[in-house]
Amino acid sequence: MRHGVKQYSFSGGIDANQMLLRKLAVNFLEKGTLTTTETKAKFAKSYLDRIIEKAKERNEANKNFIMRSIIHIRLINYLFDEVGPSVKDVKGGFIKIIKLGVRSSDGARKAKLVWAHPVVKEKEVTTVQS
Repeated sequence: MRHGVKQYSFSGGIDANQMLLRKLAVNFLEKGTLTTTETKAKFAKSYLDRIIEKAKERNEANKNFIMRSIIHIRLINYLFDEVGPSVKDVKGGFIKIIKLGVRSSDGARKAKLVWAHPVVKEKEVTTVQS
């Protein structure tokens, strides 16, 4: 029985929903913010909260869980090295949704995902070889 279990589904099917979720997660982790529709934001927030909870402790099981959805090694290292230690003492609610209003073209409700607690993203340092 599925009492009280709410799942979001979009028109693309199961595989398309999973790929959409992965793309939203990668885009949020790369930029730190994400502007999308309200339904997609709620869909991505629950998923990202699970990923960030696993990033608190670095072990093989957590790494394998994260690698199922995020295949970029630099983002996995970013999660374990920067995000995990910065939210070590927080017990959930890592991301918050800010409602932005209605989009004028099609009337869709817009929302923005942002970090609820400060997570410092270090800039990559490039070296010039001469």
